[in-house]
Amino acid sequence: MKTRSGVRRRAGVVATLMTGAAVLLGGATAQPAAAATAEIPWGQANFYTGYYTDGVFTGDVFPIPDTGTTTPSERINLPEPMRSIANFKYAWVEVYSGEDCTHIMGRITGLHGGTLPLPALSYKVLVSY
Repeated sequence: MKTRSGVRRRAGVVATLMTGAAVLLGGATAQPAAAATAEIPWGQANFYTGYYTDGVFTGDVFPIPDTGTTTPSERINLPEPMRSIANFKYAWVEVYSGEDCTHIMGRITGLHGGTLPLPALSYKVLVSY
C-alpha cells in the first residue's frame, strides 16, 4: 500500500510540474506578439514617409522641432512627401498637402497621430498653451 501512495504522489508532482511548465511556455510564446507593437513616441512629434499600420509608424522619420516660442513657426517644406504623423508633444502642427503651406489638410493637436489623407508637403508648428 505504501508503494502505491508513493507512486500516486510522484505522479501528482509530475502532473503539477507539467502544468506549470505549460503555463510558463504559453506565457513565453505569447510575449513576442505583445512586444511586436511599436511604442508610442511620447514627447516627440514626427512625420513618417510610410503609413501607420497595426500600431506601427513605418518609413523614414522626420522630427518636427518645437519652436519653443509664443509665435508660430515659419512655413517649413518637407524634404519628401510624408504619409503619417505622430504628435505626442504639447504642440499643434498645421499640415498642408501643398508646398509653402498651401492646401491645408488640418491641425494635429498633441497626443494624436495616424495616417494622413494625402501626403504632407509642408507644415507649421502653432502656438499651444
